[in-house]
Amino acid sequence: MEGEGLPLLNCLWHHLLRSLCSWDSCNQPSKWVYAILWRVLPRNYPPPQWDDGRVGLDLSNRHQRNWILVWEDGFCDFSRCERSFGSLVRGRFGPDVFFKMSHEVYSYGEGLIGKVAADNSHKWVFREVMSESDTNCSSWSGSLDVKPKAWESQFSSGIQTIAVVAVREGVIQLGSFDRVNATHFSRKFYENLNKKSC
Repeated sequence: MEGEGLPLLNCLWHHLLRSLCSWDSCNQPSKWVYAILWRVLPRNYPPPQWDDGRVGLDLSNRHQRNWILVWEDGFCDFSRCERSFGSLVRGRFGPDVFFKMSHEVYSYGEGLIGKVAADNSHKWVFREVMSESDTNCSSWSGSLDVKPKAWESQFSSGIQTIAVVAVREGVIQLGSFDRVNATHFSRKFYENLNKKSC
C-alpha cells in the first residue's frame, strides 16, 4: 500500500506539465511548447538515514554540494512543433532536442538552474540579448550566470524564451517559440501553477 503514492504523484506532475503547455489560467492557448520538472535529489541515493531515524532532504547552504537536479518528467507538444515549422525537420526543435535535455544533471546552488532552485526564485532567458530600451523586461529576466550548454541547441532550433521557476520539489523549466513577456506572464503563470499544483 505504501508504494502506491509515488506513481500517483508522478502522474500528477505529468498532468501539471502537460497543462502548462496547453491552456493558461484565462483559457487561452499557452505560449509554452515544453515543460520539464528538474527534481532535487541527493548525489548519493537513497538519502542518508540519520541516527535518530530521520530521512530528509536538508537543503541548507552547508549541504548544497550534496544535492543535484535531474530530469524527473517532461512534456513537449510535438504537434505544435510540427505546425510551427511545417514538419519536424533536422535543426528545428523536436523530439531529438527535447529528449537530449533528459541527460543533463545540474548542481544545486550552482549555475543558472541550480541557483534558481537554491534561491527559490525564477529567471526568464531570451534568445536575443535585451536592449536597455526594452521596457517589457524586468531586471531578473537577464542573468550573468552561465546558461546550460543544452540551451544553445534550443535557441538555435527556434526556442525564443526559456523560463525556470523554483517549486518545492526542484525547478520547472518552460520553453516557448515566442518571446514571452516575463512581467506580464509571471502573475498568470503563478495563478495557473497554484490552481494545478500537486
